Formats: sequence, structure tokens, C-alpha cells
Amino acid sequence: METITGLPKDELLQLEAELLHSLWYDGAASVLRLERRLGRPSAELLEGLEDLMRREYVYLHWPSLRDPLQSVYYLTTKLRKKIAAMLKETPRHRMKVFWELLCREEEGLPPRDLLNAPTA
Repeated sequence: METITGLPKDELLQLEAELLHSLWYDGAASVLRLERRLGRPSAELLEGLEDLMRREYVYLHWPSLRDPLQSVYYLTTKLRKKIAAMLKETPRHRMKVFWELLCREEEGLPPRDLLNAPTA
């Protein structure tokens, strides 16, 4: 089964995984930024983003009136919470939290319960 741009379904799923990873890493991104980062044509990226929006994983954070490629997309709060909960159990996340606590201590800031802080 092929998609609108001619991508096979499994390749579309791979593209969507790359999009989710990039949006998680960057926070928010336009199609132009994703195009530079992922090296994929904008038509494929738009199709992947539309599918992710239909499945309520991504939303249009800031629509551009001039150029749809400059519109900014963002992960939904529901998905961000799921990813954060999944990563919370990894040793890498624990080390990141430990590092953030050390940095706060060096700056003279009061400690915060980063391990159990709610994620936005």
C-alpha cells in the first residue's frame, strides 16, 4: 500500500518516527527546519505531519499565512507526557536529572524535586 507521495506504508512510519524524534528533541519546528535536518522533501514531511496530526500526536502550533512550509508544529501534551514517562525510567534520564541538580546547587538555587516534577 502506497501513500499520496508514493511512499510505502513502512517508509511513512519510519518518516513519522523521525519526525516525532526531531520534534521531541527540538521542541517545535517548521517544515523548512525539518527538511534541512532530516534531508527529506517537504511533500513527504507534510504528509507525515498530516498523518501525525490526524492521530493527535502533533498539532499546528503556529500557522504561517505566507508559506505553509514555515508553519510550526509541536508535539501534543498527551504525547509529550507519554514520552517523558517512558524516559523517566531510563538511566540516562536519571543522570540528566542528577546533572541538573548539581548545576542548580552550583548556581546557589534551591533544590527542586526534578525526579517527580510534572512535565508540560
